[in-house]
Amino acid sequence: MQNGRTTQSAVLPSRSDPPEVVRDWLAGAHPSPEQARREWRRGGISLLPLGSRFDAVRIPGDLVHAAIGSLAVSDALDGPVIHDVRTLGPTYWALVPRQDDWPGAPEAPLLSHGTCLGVPDLTVTGPPGSFWVTPPRHRDHLCRTEDVLALIACDRRELGQDHTTRAEALTALAQELPPPDTLSDDHLRGRTCVWCDTRLTAETAYLDFGQLTEPRRWFPRACRPCTDERADRGLTAREGWK
Repeated sequence: MQNGRTTQSAVLPSRSDPPEVVRDWLAGAHPSPEQARREWRRGGISLLPLGSRFDAVRIPGDLVHAAIGSLAVSDALDGPVIHDVRTLGPTYWALVPRQDDWPGAPEAPLLSHGTCLGVPDLTVTGPPGSFWVTPPRHRDHLCRTEDVLALIACDRRELGQDHTTRAEALTALAQELPPPDTLSDDHLRGRTCVWCDTRLTAETAYLDFGQLTEPRRWFPRACRPCTDERADRGLTAREGWK
């Protein structure tokens, strides 16, 4: 970091494995690795369980862009990063080692045991849909936790306390979540929309709140119609939503 902004570090030699070796490593996060490979061949994305081989940190795009300015995400995080676009704007997913505790900011939650992440095939490096900003170069290649935490801390300093972010809009939407004790296991696990009974897939899970721990551990997700309806009820008037 320099003057509160992420700067490019020296490029150090690093090993790389053949794509099939890296793909096998990613597929190993799935209880049926061959299913993950089939999903990549069929649709370019596979829903991989987290908390076994790696975890993921969700970082809203406006936070990332505030910290790195005109630099590339790969300059700030020397590890695998996935990008997608949701109601609240661009979102980045940094793959990190498994965490026993997550001291990061609430607007950049950790996703771990009990939830899944749509992981693109290694060949998917551009839109539409989820794609790799930086794919893993070798087995066990993950972002360093301290680098992700430093990026988040820089994000918050750059934006300042008076700036309304899309992360704050996410917090506002979270206020509309129903009490978890009124929900089924499918709702709690993110298999169906938290606001309706729509079954969710990697493609139809439009909004992911990550792992919540109050008043219990749960993983709410939402479909696009429900998310848009709640956004249109007033969140579009918030500064920073535009």
